[in-house]
Amino acid sequence: MTTASLHTAPTAAQTAAPQIQLSLLAPEPLAPQALAQGGGDEIAWQIGFDHARHGLPLPSAHLHEGSPLFNGWQTALNRQSQRHRDPAPGVRRWLALRLQAWQEGVAFEDQLLTPHYLVQLDTSHCPITREELHDEVGHTGQRTIVSLLPAQGYAAGCLVMMSRVAALALRDRSLAGIRERGLAAAHAATPLDGLDAMAWARLASLIEAVSPEAVANVQRLLPPNRLHLANPSQALQAWVTRQLAHSGWSHRLLALHDALPGEAARQAASSLSAALAPHALQVPVTGMAQRWALEDLWLDERVQRRWTALVSLLSPLTIERLLRQLPPPQGWTVESHHASFRSAALAKAA
Repeated sequence: MTTASLHTAPTAAQTAAPQIQLSLLAPEPLAPQALAQGGGDEIAWQIGFDHARHGLPLPSAHLHEGSPLFNGWQTALNRQSQRHRDPAPGVRRWLALRLQAWQEGVAFEDQLLTPHYLVQLDTSHCPITREELHDEVGHTGQRTIVSLLPAQGYAAGCLVMMSRVAALALRDRSLAGIRERGLAAAHAATPLDGLDAMAWARLASLIEAVSPEAVANVQRLLPPNRLHLANPSQALQAWVTRQLAHSGWSHRLLALHDALPGEAARQAASSLSAALAPHALQVPVTGMAQRWALEDLWLDERVQRRWTALVSLLSPLTIERLLRQLPPPQGWTVESHHASFRSAALAKAA
């Protein structure tokens, strides 16, 4: 299964965002016996070396000679004496996430997960709870970067920033377990593990988006920047949703209509546009309120039925062709990550 993504370039506000500690899901340092590896742990040694290279101190738990991080940090300090400027945006986050991956014993894709890449994951609100994110360590809304595919470790395309409470709710749960927890929250009419039923549904939708084996249900949230979607129909839904954020959306959906093969698919597209129209006219112009309105319009049963009717007439290959052929939403690009383009993702345009 291959992937593509829809993404945007980081804004000035994103690059100016405060740098944060991200070691939230593995907050305890490794035991002393695990740290006492001298310089034998090349990954940890390099993390320590890069801390010093960027003029940053090590976490206090690693400030001893038995830590391979300390050995790398000390080596870098001995090699350079010049004063350091403030680290570039994303460097603190990059180092913190590498340290977190090392503490958890999972892979970190260091070729693609650059400081610049990680800055592009930043967001002001949790996509799951919709609460504002914070920098305070231990706060339920503390910014946390998580991997939606733990078997892949920390890799490009499966990382998302969310709140601490959402990250803890996700931890060690399968997609089936998340769905069950959501049903339980709906039945109890009360939040479970800090998430209400709608938040659990959004979390399940987020996991579905990156799971090739999952049924391609109607998505409950817009995919975060640079998330690789595992099903072409989900990427097409994101394409449609993003079009509704700007005036002239009906003309752009007409381009989709005209590109579709067969009269049945074109009629289904017209019916979908008619169902979307009342919602599109009420979408706020900017901000998180716009994003949430765009997400929530897909809760309408008529919209869901007409979307399902449309995609049932399209093969994955046809949708892939459409995503290549159609103009991307304003401010976004569609990225193909593998030659066969078996799935897609949206990314903010530079």
